[in-house]
Amino acid sequence: MGDLTITFLIILVMVDLLMIAGFVFFYLKFKKVFDLPWEEIKESIERAQELVKKLEKLQKASKPLAEGRSKDRSVKDQVFYLSERGLSPKEIAKQLKISEAEVEVILSSKKLR
Repeated sequence: MGDLTITFLIILVMVDLLMIAGFVFFYLKFKKVFDLPWEEIKESIERAQELVKKLEKLQKASKPLAEGRSKDRSVKDQVFYLSERGLSPKEIAKQLKISEAEVEVILSSKKLR
């Protein structure tokens, strides 16, 4: 019975030594991660988040302007397209649901270019 206890204790000591060796190995491998300047990284992330918020505000502020321009541009493009297809200003105005005068102004702006 005594030999079995000593063998068991020797196995436990060997397992403990292997675990300690494993911890030392992983510590040496990942030492670079532990030595990173965490405070500087945290500050950089906070600055980046602030910049993202500012960009989102700017994007929201400029969105109505961009939508208005693209809407106007698409109406102009549609007027030019329909005119090239041979539709009269009256037909174009009816199809696009805008005034005939607006169609004529758009068409005359193309001639001035």
